[in-house]
Amino acid sequence: MLTLSVVIPVWNDPEGLRRLLPQLLDLPQVAQILVCDDASDEPARRATGIEDDRITWLRSKEQKGAGAARNMGLAKVTSPHVLFFDSDDILLPDLAELLDDLGQPETPEFDFCLFSHVDSRMRARGTPGPLDSDAKHWKGHDFGPTPAPMPPEAAARMCRISAYPWNKIYRTGFLLEAGIRCTEIMVHNDVELHWQSFYRAENILVSTRACAEHFVAEDGARLTNRSGAERFEVFRALEGLRKSMMADRHRADRFAEATVEFYLQLVHWIDGTLEPELRAPFAWKARKFVQGAITPPIFTLIALRNPTLAARINRFLSGGAP
Repeated sequence: MLTLSVVIPVWNDPEGLRRLLPQLLDLPQVAQILVCDDASDEPARRATGIEDDRITWLRSKEQKGAGAARNMGLAKVTSPHVLFFDSDDILLPDLAELLDDLGQPETPEFDFCLFSHVDSRMRARGTPGPLDSDAKHWKGHDFGPTPAPMPPEAAARMCRISAYPWNKIYRTGFLLEAGIRCTEIMVHNDVELHWQSFYRAENILVSTRACAEHFVAEDGARLTNRSGAERFEVFRALEGLRKSMMADRHRADRFAEATVEFYLQLVHWIDGTLEPELRAPFAWKARKFVQGAITPPIFTLIALRNPTLAARINRFLSGGAP
């Protein structure tokens, strides 16, 4: 049987924990739950009021963001596999089925297993599943519910899905051996975790099982809704991707198009969230980053494979929208 640790960053969300923890405790594969309290106003352990031998309560003295909380939990993981999960999302019944499948003797070894999810906005529209921007990447493959190896050419496409931290079951040793961590910033801290996983994994499994529901309050107070100067911290995460791309020609050959598309989409999305006075300095910094990240060999590779993307790069660097 596969054994799993679950790392949960939390800040001021005892209601979410009271919903999520019983779900996890009902799963026999879950050997350890690490609740990583990012300096909640009232300590999460006291506010939640749930005690179990499988729960380890960790707490930061000051708020550092979900990335630092996840890293704090990863350092204490004792199981061979780990799932990062957010306190305000919920598990779906398919997770139990996926864990059963992954624990079967015939299941290949894996660095991580990618699974599907439901976005609360899509459920509200009557079509439960991921957002259309993610769903298009799931289409066109013969993936099924039973976890199976993801071909390299599929990985170069599936890495384009949203950089969520909770849609993958990781082999703990893979993360530790590859030195993969979250960036310790307040927003965009899961960018490196997602992309470095695809860059460095040798064995990826994939399942179409929808194992989690992601809840989004578009006008709420989540960190993802912030519009201030903290958005500039994204370049700390992107710099890690740039260095990885520069360090490995094979990696650049496989992932350059997807990574550069991500750069352009992300900076365009951030621009639309920013306070007006921050947009010009952010655009300047974004162009400077993209110019430094796309070396002549990478641009040549992209121009040969995807002239439309090459034109977008030139337009962006010339001052236009990406």
